[in-house]
Amino acid sequence: MSKLQINLNGLAVGLSSNNLTDLLNNNAPKDRPFAIEINGIIVPSSDFDNFKLTNNDTVEIITAVGGG
Repeated sequence: MSKLQINLNGLAVGLSSNNLTDLLNNNAPKDRPFAIEINGIIVPSSDFDNFKLTNNDTVEIITAVGGG
């Protein structure tokens, strides 16, 4: 099986699974909230388990940054 190619936070990445949850388990922060944008559209967290990535998707993992 060939790897799925996506762009993750500006980097080309090859994936063996098209399941968004698999991607997030390996790449999303565990210590703070985050949002997911795929091809310019925010994906609700309720859809993470059923969302399937496709070749050449652009995925951004967005976290809030505090400061003052």
